[in-house]
Amino acid sequence: LGSICPLRLGSPCAEARTRAPGMPVQLWVCTALSLLLACRRASASEQNEQEVELEEGSVRLAGANTDAGRVEMFLHGRWGWICLLENAGKERWTKVEADVVCKQLGLRKGLSTMLMTNGRVDEVLPISVAKCNGTEASLAECQLQMNDEVDARCTEDAVSPAGAAVRCTNFVPEEQPHVSISGPSAEVLLSDATYSIACGSEPTRVSPVADNMPSFDCNVYQHSAIDEDVCEVQGECQKITDLPNPFLNSALEAFVFGEAMQSHLRTSSSQRRVAAEERSSFMPIMINGMARWSAIGIDLSSGVRSKLRNQSSSGQIEASREKESDRGGEAKPLIQSGQLAALRSLYFSPIARLLFDLDADVIGLTGRKASGAILPALQLEAARIYSALEEDGVVDLGHLGLSDEVIHEALDALGDKVQSDKPAAARTPLPRLEAWLRSNLPLRTAVAAYFGGHALLHGYKVVHLPEKLSPKAFISAHWHHDRAGRRLKLFILLNDVDPQEGHPTQVAKGSHNLSYYWHEEFEQSRFADEYVTREFETVRLAGLRGTGYIFDTNTIHKGTPEGSQGRNVIVVEYHQAAKCGLISSLGLNIPCPSGDQRPLNWYLSLDSSAVPMDPMAVTEIA
Repeated sequence: LGSICPLRLGSPCAEARTRAPGMPVQLWVCTALSLLLACRRASASEQNEQEVELEEGSVRLAGANTDAGRVEMFLHGRWGWICLLENAGKERWTKVEADVVCKQLGLRKGLSTMLMTNGRVDEVLPISVAKCNGTEASLAECQLQMNDEVDARCTEDAVSPAGAAVRCTNFVPEEQPHVSISGPSAEVLLSDATYSIACGSEPTRVSPVADNMPSFDCNVYQHSAIDEDVCEVQGECQKITDLPNPFLNSALEAFVFGEAMQSHLRTSSSQRRVAAEERSSFMPIMINGMARWSAIGIDLSSGVRSKLRNQSSSGQIEASREKESDRGGEAKPLIQSGQLAALRSLYFSPIARLLFDLDADVIGLTGRKASGAILPALQLEAARIYSALEEDGVVDLGHLGLSDEVIHEALDALGDKVQSDKPAAARTPLPRLEAWLRSNLPLRTAVAAYFGGHALLHGYKVVHLPEKLSPKAFISAHWHHDRAGRRLKLFILLNDVDPQEGHPTQVAKGSHNLSYYWHEEFEQSRFADEYVTREFETVRLAGLRGTGYIFDTNTIHKGTPEGSQGRNVIVVEYHQAAKCGLISSLGLNIPCPSGDQRPLNWYLSLDSSAVPMDPMAVTEIA
């Protein structure tokens, strides 16, 4: 049998060739024949894949993500990656090049470019600049500046990421909820820290016929400065210079790419000093214990969600629901706008400020969460899921009640990719899964509640992780957040996942509460293992076939490259309803939503409690 099909350790062929001690010959033959068929399917898949890959100029994404990763190109008979160290190469690696690469990969458009972890030193291509005009059908057709030799600094252990990478998407702004912006241009948000954007917590309307999408009104406005006289009238104040400075060299221990982070720390420290000078020397005092600073972000949960602490039992949840109902939506926000304005300008980068504004309803700074109007609207099971998400940022949902048909439908979508030794994904329609997503009322209402009452189910995909993963090649192997602010991902396990051997997702509980200082660069979101395990309780998300979990990807989390068993899962993604429409219209380098999905764009409202069985039947809000 081994001569019929190439033998690989752990493959169906290897199992077919070896008879277990004591196994009857007839049983072994039957088992071997069954495994041989699987082996032939796997080999045929690999052969077809090689035929495609061997075409000169082919591209692929390294890092185990299907919509974002380091670009690898098959050039001159080998796969290699592009190392961008000089400014000319970095400046010319733009969204135009991303668009060409992403369309070549079969996705609708390029969202952005970035620099990612370097690949192997012996696989660097002698390309220092890639320049496209946007009409090319492949990256190979672009202007590629070839060098005689590879820069010696392009090593696997380089202190700064230099691998040319792209982020792709299957979503366009026209398919997202409509967002109208009043006031100064939205671009001022990224250039002037004194400006914020506030989007209405409730949609102005939902189109019943045209596209079933809600519309939101957003307003760009400028914060007023706070002087000493105002402080004397309103109450206690403190000097801005007395606030913590997290941008010291001691913060470098938190990051994987410490040397690359030094320049970011210097820039942020300078920003903090300038902002303090421009605002005034005083700000409203931060109530003791309301905000916690760390090396990577600020946690406001003590101030905005203390009411949810220690509410794990159903009785406590019920008591909290009654307490929130008694408040009648009249609660005063525990952190005032002047305090938030100072935090934004002193500590956050431009993208971090924007995400902080857009996630205000989710954090609990504004909207229904701030007024205590969420829990009274939830049934008990939805309240349990919602409260656990608020507390930990992750919920093990246990058995989901899926039929075998749903699981088989998803595995059939992967097809031969189930046998692949590379990460793979499928985004074909899954009608049975979609019917289950519509019918699961507790999950839908919990998700809508978590996002402040209004959410969007963007889409789903089926993902295969192979038995073996290289830590250097696996983009999710480092502890990280997804650089998108608050969003939820539901994972449905299509096979048993062992907590040690099954490449489980790991999550740092409670880290979803962090508002990170930066979101722009890859190295800003990759955190050192020792730091994370010291600061947070971490959990491995594993389970039996048909079970699932949901978590906020603003948590610090990671994929586990170590292990010997493959993993197949369905991934479903949700955001706050207004968020991605605004981000898409601005064309920002934020994966909102993730690009490689089967698009659904279903609107979920806590008022209507669900997307109806017919998604076209959304009615206008009175």
